[in-house]
Amino acid sequence: MCIIKIKEFKKEIKKNLKKHNFKKDDNLFIASNLSCFGKIKLDKKTKLKILFDIIIDEIIPNGTLFVPTGSLYLCNTNIPFDIENTPSKDMGAFSEYVRYQKKSIRSMHPFWSVTGFGKNANVLKKVSRHSYGIGSPWGKFIDLNTKQLNIGVHPSRAVTLIHHIETLFGVPYRYTKEFKHKIKTKSKINYENFYLSVLYNNTDINKKIDLNSHYFKKLKRLNKLNFYENNLSFKTWSFKMKDFYNVALEFFISDIYNYLEDEPSIKPFTK
Repeated sequence: MCIIKIKEFKKEIKKNLKKHNFKKDDNLFIASNLSCFGKIKLDKKTKLKILFDIIIDEIIPNGTLFVPTGSLYLCNTNIPFDIENTPSKDMGAFSEYVRYQKKSIRSMHPFWSVTGFGKNANVLKKVSRHSYGIGSPWGKFIDLNTKQLNIGVHPSRAVTLIHHIETLFGVPYRYTKEFKHKIKTKSKINYENFYLSVLYNNTDINKKIDLNSHYFKKLKRLNKLNFYENNLSFKTWSFKMKDFYNVALEFFISDIYNYLEDEPSIKPFTK
């Protein structure tokens, strides 16, 4: 356990984040794994508040913060989705912290929602019923020229944007599935239709072992991927979503199966 004063902790966080040269009015999507903070002897809530306050007050005071608040565990269950109260899962403690903020806004999707805080968070009030594609939060992020910041987890392991690109490109190994799910609004519960891009079953589809590394290797060669680490082992990466979109698109144009280890030999999508 590392004993550190709050003042020093704040200093190290600011020092790291300011190296990314974010603009005051940037739209910033954050994917995080704060296990690196576990070694620091400050209570969890204090660490989350410090990180949130620095981002909102000093890094992007005139911008917007977005975080993933998906609840995929509701898939194929009878558990209603409550946009105000349903917790996210496997999205990280920071995402939940942002979701709990009074002025935060969450997009309406029982399985793949996003939460925003700040200037442009209102774009999440009206989104597609599809988790990805035109009108989805990810489509709006591209329109807003959003940047992505990964904290404690390499972006090759946490870049949901790739599934938005797969959906737009129409990769053959995925299809759009309709789900009729319970939605709780105030005192009512209604069944509503939502859509999710899913992989075909009963086939030999295998994602690449190193997932999205090839996209980020290209971004790095183009000097469009930033990385910083400080004395607290606080690792951060940042990139423009549009840059990632353009690089990934080139790969899909060249090889529509580039996200997979190999082209599947069993193709239930072949007519």
